[in-house]
Amino acid sequence: MVDKITNSIINLENKTSKSSATVKNSAKQVDNHSSNNSEDIKIENKNIIDELASSAPIDHDKVSSIKKAISSGNYPLDLDKISDALMDAYNDMKS
Repeated sequence: MVDKITNSIINLENKTSKSSATVKNSAKQVDNHSSNNSEDIKIENKNIIDELASSAPIDHDKVSSIKKAISSGNYPLDLDKISDALMDAYNDMKS
């Protein structure tokens, strides 16, 4: 009978060490997976930043056509709207 108790204790110790090893391995896998995810996110963000930096969201054709219209005097300017917008912007900055 004493041998059975001793064997039971040894079996319990083996089971506990196996389960703790499994928990440690799982924790390592989670750590590796989370670090891979953060690296993926950093790489994706870098790619997005590079794409945005390479092409500005400006329609260069539209800008050049407006410049030509202004220089030739054909661009309609509403001075009242411009002055109102400037005053609104000034008041927003002031408050």
